[in-house]
Amino acid sequence: MKKKIFHLCLIYLLFLIGSCSDQSDQTQETRIDFGFTLMRTNYMIQKGGLFSFNCKGVSSMDRIEFYINGENRQSWNQPESDLFQVKTDGIELGVYSIEIRGFKNNELIAADGRVLMVNSNESPKQIGYELVSSHPHNPNNFTQGYEFHNDRLYESTGNPNNRGTTKVAEIDYKTGASIRETTQPNPIFGEGMSILGSKVYQISWRDQKCFVYDINTFELDTVFIYSGEGWGLCNDETSLIMSNGTNEIVYRDPLNFEITKRISVHSDEGPVTNLNELEFYDGRVYANLWRNEIRNQQDSRMNFSKIIEINPQNGQVTGQIDIRDLIERSIKSGVPNGIAFRASTETFWITGKYWNEAYEIKVNP
Repeated sequence: MKKKIFHLCLIYLLFLIGSCSDQSDQTQETRIDFGFTLMRTNYMIQKGGLFSFNCKGVSSMDRIEFYINGENRQSWNQPESDLFQVKTDGIELGVYSIEIRGFKNNELIAADGRVLMVNSNESPKQIGYELVSSHPHNPNNFTQGYEFHNDRLYESTGNPNNRGTTKVAEIDYKTGASIRETTQPNPIFGEGMSILGSKVYQISWRDQKCFVYDINTFELDTVFIYSGEGWGLCNDETSLIMSNGTNEIVYRDPLNFEITKRISVHSDEGPVTNLNELEFYDGRVYANLWRNEIRNQQDSRMNFSKIIEINPQNGQVTGQIDIRDLIERSIKSGVPNGIAFRASTETFWITGKYWNEAYEIKVNP
């Protein structure tokens, strides 16, 4: 009897040892070194190009799957090489999450994720201009928005160090003085402005409020609430177009300020961040850039002396205007936060924070 019990115990012990061995093998298998070979977080390609990447641990898998924003884009059965290529036809400019998944016997063994930036496949053209004239600008104005409407000039201001300066004003463009204005109480920090129909829309930086005024009386009509930061504002005669300091511009419904479309702005070098003051003219959005700081994204190395031209259909930076000489002419060599197209003369008016002048320029076709 004792021998029988001993044999049973021995068999059970061997079973446990075998089970532990199997579990150890399974643990080693699930911990396989699999994934993108490059350690960097971001990959970049130009629109329409082939995305190529190397993957380690391929020999342990019998199927590899590639995902973009959670959608299976391509699969490989019994891969024989660690080099993979993915067609990106139909993928718009933007920043995407990508993932590779390794399978064995139809079981997911391992996965690895990165970020893919799809950039423009064309370099922006250099847009020249000629200086037509200069005009007085109030050097006390911390300019945030600048726009002509029915050949009248309007300006919005705001200052983080002096919250009482947030206002919207109609400007006498011959003297730079305010004809009439309306101010916001502290602690609102005013930002960009645009006029659509009979309404003046002024957004705020981090207060998440858009103030809507009657253009004839400057009386406050309504206040819209939105999420995130507000930087620049313009319109295409149908929608309001807004920037938030990233590389994204959003289209908003003027009736309720709801987002109707999002666009990622990219040059051939990467996402163009810090999009600030906006102007719309002839099917293009024009934007200045706030400094050259990197705001949680790869920056395309443009700086605040450039005004860029954006195709709003796809977010491509199609051109850039170097206004460094205008910045150097101003007493305050600050950010050119004022971009206004005047239809009656087909010229742009450029000014900036605390500038003493506004410069009228005509861009070359």
